[in-house]
Amino acid sequence: MKLHSTKLPKTMNNYRLLNFYWIIPAYLLFLIFQQGMVYKGAIDTYENGQTYLAEVTDFDIKQIAAQANGYVNIRFEVDGEIIERKLSLSIQMAQELMESSNIPIRYQPGTFQEIVLYPTFEIQKSTSLVNMGVAFIGFVVTVIAGVFVNRYIRRKVMDENDEKFDIERVDQ
Repeated sequence: MKLHSTKLPKTMNNYRLLNFYWIIPAYLLFLIFQQGMVYKGAIDTYENGQTYLAEVTDFDIKQIAAQANGYVNIRFEVDGEIIERKLSLSIQMAQELMESSNIPIRYQPGTFQEIVLYPTFEIQKSTSLVNMGVAFIGFVVTVIAGVFVNRYIRRKVMDENDEKFDIERVDQ
């Protein structure tokens, strides 16, 4: 009787694809950073920017199912140059600007948040903070879940890479 061992061939394990899970917390970390920059940029522009009176050229609120948002097109003049921008608005910000034909703004070119609308500055700041908080909670939850996903991947990969013994009887 002859005994021998065989190993399974090492192939790409489908469980290793679960490592792409880490894209989710990486994206949430990016969102935290981006919203932090919006928050910091808005404060910087509000404190250090120049004040202008912008003319509202277009204003619209869109209601899609349970979601409502809008935009405002503004135009203002800086040193003889006319600047036009289309700014997205949350429904809270849009409500503040509904009846306005002119909006006081702070403008600081070259910064992360070039334009801050005076009437909605506090809403913009608080929205950025809330977005950062939600993204942070999501980041923490996905990192904790990622630890369990990694344990699961390691367990499955180890199970498939264990040596297998075949007992074969060879009669002579």
